[in-house]
Amino acid sequence: MTPLILTLRATAPFDIDLSAVTPDRLTGVKVADVALTGGRQLGELFDITGEDSQNIIIRNPDERLTHIGAGMREGVLTVEGNCGAYAGLAMRGGMLIVKGNAGDFAGAAIAGSRQGMRGGTIAIYGNVGDRAGERMRRGLVLIGGDAGAYCGANMLAGTILVAGKVGLMPGFLLKRGSLLLSRAPNPLPATFQDSGEHSLLFLTLLEKRLQREGPTLAHFLPVARTVRRYCGDMACGGTGEMLVFI
Repeated sequence: MTPLILTLRATAPFDIDLSAVTPDRLTGVKVADVALTGGRQLGELFDITGEDSQNIIIRNPDERLTHIGAGMREGVLTVEGNCGAYAGLAMRGGMLIVKGNAGDFAGAAIAGSRQGMRGGTIAIYGNVGDRAGERMRRGLVLIGGDAGAYCGANMLAGTILVAGKVGLMPGFLLKRGSLLLSRAPNPLPATFQDSGEHSLLFLTLLEKRLQREGPTLAHFLPVARTVRRYCGDMACGGTGEMLVFI
């Protein structure tokens, strides 16, 4: 079957919530009915072709498209360009691929919720806004470019990898989980404690997982396999970690 493809006809004049467009929500839905999905009928905004709802592609996107992949539980959703805030919000499974930049709160929690992303993989090839992975409980977030402030804030578990620069206060109130950074944050948060250089089997296992999920995902990992480990946030018990590649 050919992928289900949604092509935005023109620049969105307002924010468009695409949380209804996920593989699990569209399973068994015919193309004619997909056009009627969402608070505003998608058929008014997108050209819709294909039939495989387990492999959805969004083409000609822009930053006004929000909540892409929110609550997603299965399948693959690919954005061929930039998208707005809340990509992968409270995601549970599957894979969300953004071949561009994403806005704030990628893989984060719904307002008022104690837990954000709980499973699956988000791969953002470009930059991401503030608070990526906030309150993340499980899963993997890969960021090929830079991340904004408070990346991994209040993180409960899971893994976030940033191949570019990271903004202020990464891992703020980090409880558990791992932040993998290609370069040290400036400044380093005062509540993280240096625990020396390490060569970790975890990184080899992560590389094998990425190769298994998709050959192009392995390039998110830096070539170096030695890291400097910082334990923290010490204000929350110090059971999380920030790993900076050397």
